[in-house]
Amino acid sequence: MLVVGVVALYVGYSSYSLYRTPGALKAYQSNMTMQIGLQANARSTDQYYSDYVTTSEALADEFATGPLLNSSEFATQVSRQLQADMGQIALRYGANADLGNWRDPAAIAAALSATRSHALVTVNVVWSTPVGARAIANAVGEVSASQISTYLDYEVRTVPSFSQNVHPLASAKVISAATDAVPAPGIASNKATLLLVLLLVALIIGIALAFLIEYLDDRIYSKEAGIQLLELPVYGEIPRVPSR
Repeated sequence: MLVVGVVALYVGYSSYSLYRTPGALKAYQSNMTMQIGLQANARSTDQYYSDYVTTSEALADEFATGPLLNSSEFATQVSRQLQADMGQIALRYGANADLGNWRDPAAIAAALSATRSHALVTVNVVWSTPVGARAIANAVGEVSASQISTYLDYEVRTVPSFSQNVHPLASAKVISAATDAVPAPGIASNKATLLLVLLLVALIIGIALAFLIEYLDDRIYSKEAGIQLLELPVYGEIPRVPSR
């Protein structure tokens, strides 16, 4: 009973915390797709096409699988872009639209994930509110389109180059705009299942401990148990004194 009681208190408290945390059990998902490549310039020629494709795919892979997407710097820029988009968001969803905790860069960074197919990158946003999910996905596309060259590069320069032969910069173009948010499992939806499993395991352990304690207890509690254990007759019995 003690084991089950302690685990039940822990499961109850954790479940209440999950229920009170926005987006923990139920969330909303929106995504957008963009193409990452190199900016074209007057010196671009078809003879470098294979190099451009290889570099673009490498940059897209770095953006999708590297630490950039979930960095605090990128999330901070997304939060600032959301602030700049408040007018458009108010026109679309009203002045009191619920965006969730959009001012927290750490929350935004944890909500972002991406997949890559060649030079195309699809960014997925899992957020506590549908309006916030779509707004963040749209802001990610805007930040990438305007500032991707400040985050992605394929050369390390110790001295800035001001010549006309400077290499083309990384560029991003939104191919598919942010989709309307759809319901999705929350970021901690698996934890609810684990808590239920933990409670069942505690119940099994509690029952097993009860049987083990009963098995190891060799004390005699009744006349019948004494007769069975000692195989001797009973000549007398002292009754319990009744309580006053």
